[in-house]
Amino acid sequence: MSEFSRVALRVFAVLMVLILLGAAFFVFTVRRSFPQSSGKIRLHGLTAPVEVARDDFGVPHIYASDLHDLFFAQGYVHSQDRFWQMDVWRHTGAGRLSEMFGNSLLETDKLLRTMGWARVVQTELKSLDLISLEILEAYSEGVNAYLSEHQGSEISFEYALLALRNRQYHPEPWRPLDSLIWGKVMAWDLASNMDYEIYRALLLKTFDRDQVERLFPPYPADHPLILPFTFGSGTVWPMR
Repeated sequence: MSEFSRVALRVFAVLMVLILLGAAFFVFTVRRSFPQSSGKIRLHGLTAPVEVARDDFGVPHIYASDLHDLFFAQGYVHSQDRFWQMDVWRHTGAGRLSEMFGNSLLETDKLLRTMGWARVVQTELKSLDLISLEILEAYSEGVNAYLSEHQGSEISFEYALLALRNRQYHPEPWRPLDSLIWGKVMAWDLASNMDYEIYRALLLKTFDRDQVERLFPPYPADHPLILPFTFGSGTVWPMR
């Protein structure tokens, strides 16, 4: 074997070792944020044992002796599964995305603050009944119990990537206000049809209503329904 071949073989061996180490580190970093799906977890704040059973699809089913423990556990389990989304969306609803991702999102934050979701939920929070407030508090306690035990990529792999851009960022404790803000963002994400309505409004300046309805036809009455339900009058309304 020539000297060049020996050098090339050593370089190849070193590269393979680095690739394997990198792959192992990547797998370790990703898997360390996976939720614990078996065994026992001791949590300060619960008043009695709570059972969390995950079905074949990984969906958690929570069994508790009272509302406090039920929603405490739900907050903990939600954080196990989806805290990155929870964190990003509460920053979205409050117009604070630039705190996480930098000045490039300042204009987006200005738009979101103009929409005023954070101001609305401040008012809503004051008008909630006592049981709703207790549920929100218990849920927040569960989220914060998870955050007290996990940091960085232990929470979610995305925080390892975020640290490359913003090493100073650390998730702050969850508040009842954050749950309400999160609900606003979820509603906007799932139900917002602003673009659709703008298109219709612009087209109605040129076309009549029948023509616009042909361009944007309603859901066919003979197509399947996701979930039919009945009002008190007996009328069935489609949920599509």
